Amino acid sequence: MSAPRGRAAEIGWRPWSREAFEQAKNEKKLILLDLSAGWCHWCHVMDETTYSDRNVIETIKSDFVPVRVDIDERPDISERYNRGGFPTTAFLSDQGESVWGGTYMPPQDLKRVMKAVLAAKESGEIDQALDRIRMQYLDLSGSFQQRTPMISAIIDTVFEDIFAAYDVQNGGFGIEPKFPQSDVIDLLLERFIETGDKELADAINHTLDSMIDGLYDKVEGGLFRYSVTRDWKTPHYEKMLEGNAGFLRNLVRAHVVFMKSRYAETATGVATYMIGTLRDQSSEGFFGSQDADEDYYRLSYPLRRRVKQPDVIRVVYAGWNSEAASALMEAGALLKEQGWIDAGKKAFRYSQDVLWNDSKGLVRHVRDKQLYLFEDQVSFLQSLTAMIELSGTRDLIGIGNKLIEAVEREFKDPEGGYSDVMREENAIGELGTSRRSLITNSKWAKALALYGAAAHRPELTETAKTILNTFTQREIQAHGVFAASFVSAWWMLEEGAVAVEIHGVPEVDPLTVPLWLEAKEAMSSRTVVFLSDKENADAGAAEQPFAVICGARGCSKPVTSPEELKTALNGKRPSQF
Repeated sequence: MSAPRGRAAEIGWRPWSREAFEQAKNEKKLILLDLSAGWCHWCHVMDETTYSDRNVIETIKSDFVPVRVDIDERPDISERYNRGGFPTTAFLSDQGESVWGGTYMPPQDLKRVMKAVLAAKESGEIDQALDRIRMQYLDLSGSFQQRTPMISAIIDTVFEDIFAAYDVQNGGFGIEPKFPQSDVIDLLLERFIETGDKELADAINHTLDSMIDGLYDKVEGGLFRYSVTRDWKTPHYEKMLEGNAGFLRNLVRAHVVFMKSRYAETATGVATYMIGTLRDQSSEGFFGSQDADEDYYRLSYPLRRRVKQPDVIRVVYAGWNSEAASALMEAGALLKEQGWIDAGKKAFRYSQDVLWNDSKGLVRHVRDKQLYLFEDQVSFLQSLTAMIELSGTRDLIGIGNKLIEAVEREFKDPEGGYSDVMREENAIGELGTSRRSLITNSKWAKALALYGAAAHRPELTETAKTILNTFTQREIQAHGVFAASFVSAWWMLEEGAVAVEIHGVPEVDPLTVPLWLEAKEAMSSRTVVFLSDKENADAGAAEQPFAVICGARGCSKPVTSPEELKTALNGKRPSQF
């Protein structure tokens, strides 16, 4: 858990555990759950004010069992008990059922809430309310929603939602607070590459330019988490690895498509920040975040050098580390920055060497070797495919196949698709309820198809289609702009993934191979490009290197020149190969 500040440590916080809930049951108390994070400014404020108030401390210690959870360490708990932001203060029964919850509260507000909750418990109102909720759940649990086989029919609706949310004046999506939406930018870029639609180009460029102007740290590099205002100019100053990885990916792809040097320059600042500040120089994995400090970030570079930097939260999280690895490898390949590629490869190897379990996949972090989350497996498969592109396949296909088997065995949901957590007997509270994320399942479906193209496993495309077809039209449309990942996956699966396999090249740096570079710069989200290894081709057999393009219907004839390869990739849809 994140370390309490001020006098908050006097409360005696317990970790989320069966022992804490047993204590609540034995002592006939409610759980007071605090969802916090090391980078969270208002969490620190609540520690230093509300949870440092003498009367608050005494009430919590005498009348509740206090449990504190770091939301980065346990996103599964955060997903179920978050009440609109962080910090979240929630009151739970000894079975983990939610009684009440809210976000930041000053001391007097929390005192009033605790008094009201205790009175409701004493009168029996809480037990009655929980009984009603349980009955409603039983009534709903047997209902069935018709799956929608023709999901493509709702793609137009998702785009309508995206452009309804688009802020024409300021760029970005939504009003305020304004968060980066890297998946939406990826989708718009994919669509622009297919159509050349000027409206898409305007939305992409306006959004990225506005983010650079307002949310990007021009002194030390890196992207702040979000803006309090819709114009991007009032940052919330924490920096997240996940957000920076997504921003780096957007910038580099947009640079290749629009050839704007500003995007390449900003990408350099982001990558330099990630490698210089967020990377663990000993393990070479990437830490998850850096704390917010408004006063620090308002200083010029000379003044910043005189004071302490905001703390880096020194925990490597599997999924975010994998996202950083993928982004750095892709960005390094497209901008020909070998140092970024090397950093991405080393981050991948950290996940493989430290966090990997042959039978269960990737553990969330080294602090809890029992915690496996679906989202981390998704990000790892994405980074593994990026490694295949840059390193060949020999030592990676086996890991990829084991990962897919582990996900199928441990995360498969009875309703179809995959649950966010592994099945667990006697799980506490809402952790016993399966959550199928449309976003995470969509990313897994796309990752499966791309990996399948590289690993010569076409059956994975059918698996991916089955995953997407388990979601109903209502579920998809309810996500609004957040259904971007679904649309991206669906488009790719309609046409199929494409593998560009380069033959006749010894084991050299792919950045020196013109055919490889041309295929990467085609910027097709449906394409995976890699050098054939010696198990699949004799490097010395060909008089000159050649590429073979393989799609849903088979493979092309050998292509020997970059110009010919470019024409082939741009002139045909994936399903035509």
